Amino acid sequence: MNWIETERLMIRDLQEEDLETFADYRGKAEVAKYQSWDDYGLQEAHSLYAYLQRHPFNGKYGMTQLAIERKEDHQMIGDLYLKIDFFKRYELFLGYTLDSTYWKNGYGQEAVRAICHYAFNVLNLRQVVCYVMWENEASLRLLKRLGFDQIASH
Repeated sequence: MNWIETERLMIRDLQEEDLETFADYRGKAEVAKYQSWDDYGLQEAHSLYAYLQRHPFNGKYGMTQLAIERKEDHQMIGDLYLKIDFFKRYELFLGYTLDSTYWKNGYGQEAVRAICHYAFNVLNLRQVVCYVMWENEASLRLLKRLGFDQIASH
């Protein structure tokens, strides 16, 4: 995948040298609170990276994990999960995780906006879907600001 550049961020393939940072912020209780994991460590990061190496993302189907990096200091501050279902190639399932150190700075909104632009204009997809726990009010507000429709609630 090509890098996606925004005003403040670079969105790029996850690299092996990112794994310690990746595992560190995903292991924080406040980060994991609204995610699908309770505990995330370096072993899980290495397993995911090995999977990504065996199954490269082609933009037509499959999944990948992308790093969100600040341009000013090249610090990885989060990640994006992308999955295109083989049977629904018009739809991107998107997940995002940001290190809590960088919350409330607009980075999540900037990254999600950029990946949506990429999905619609480069991958030619018709829909981006995010699953969010209804308790995660900050994430729901972010998606609403970006024009996402809420199609279900608790």
